[in-house]
Amino acid sequence: MSRFKFRSAVLVLLLLAFWAALCAPASADPIPVKALVLAMFEIGENFGDTAGEFQHWYVEYFVDADSYDVQGAYSPLFVNKDGVAGTVTGMGKARSAATLMAILKDPRFDFSKTYFVVSGCSGVSPERGTLGDVFICDWVVDYDLGHSWKESDAEDKSRLFMLNDGFADNGSIQLNGDLAKWALSIVKGIGLEDSPGAVEYRKLYSEEAANSKPSVRTGTSMTGDNYWHGKGSSMQAFAICEAYGAPPYGVTQMEDNAFAIVLRSMGYLDRYLVVRDVVNFDQPHPGQTVIESLNATSDGFAIGMINGHRVGSAIVRHILANWPEWESGVPELK
Repeated sequence: MSRFKFRSAVLVLLLLAFWAALCAPASADPIPVKALVLAMFEIGENFGDTAGEFQHWYVEYFVDADSYDVQGAYSPLFVNKDGVAGTVTGMGKARSAATLMAILKDPRFDFSKTYFVVSGCSGVSPERGTLGDVFICDWVVDYDLGHSWKESDAEDKSRLFMLNDGFADNGSIQLNGDLAKWALSIVKGIGLEDSPGAVEYRKLYSEEAANSKPSVRTGTSMTGDNYWHGKGSSMQAFAICEAYGAPPYGVTQMEDNAFAIVLRSMGYLDRYLVVRDVVNFDQPHPGQTVIESLNATSDGFAIGMINGHRVGSAIVRHILANWPEWESGVPELK
């Protein structure tokens, strides 16, 4: 091939490449997400059977929503036309953190103005709440990070845990108090479900809080991968909160610190809201063993699923209805 023909061929190829680039469809802009609902498990299907943490949200927001498979996430991400997204993350710190990070890293979505709402079940000390309560939490504390030992190995039976400074920044994380106060104000006076079975089960406990009607409360959310249960473990949870300088724990669960660490690393911690409904007491009543307590039917699960969604969705609806005020950050609470 002559030099002239070679140059002509190269010019034609360059022109074709340029034309192809002009004709190629422009890459779609990322989908803006206003609220991302994080549930941890669903019992069966998202619709039509016994409701777990996600089903009530799915029925309200995602029946006709688009579904996206996200590499590394536990389950699909649903996004509706109003900018509300939701997913089931899987349970425990590792799986839930991996799912949230995978979703945040997906370039198809814009989370720069998103409010992140955890909606899931929890246990409660009978000193702090009751079946059907919903806690809007202003701190998260990790039950597992630090040094701990068995009571049988302790010289001082009252002390079974010691903080480690290397874990301090992850072990206790204060959340956006203004956001928590806003959420509490939005749902003030909201009606919550109760059940005859839950009423009767509460009577087995002597604590005043345990025998109250379901209400919205606030407190620390205690995260532990180990599904601990019992009075001694509850006392340790109170001690851990005190050691960190956090308020007394209100609820126990398995994911909230993990979400907080992911969101903090991505610059989204100020828009993180923890909404936890109570489905069980975290210790036996008098005359009951730990195993009996774990296997007991308290009738708290169904009302917890309803109440957690009722409170969380009221907050999400308020944010969407007043989006110009919330878009750039949590507004001043007057």
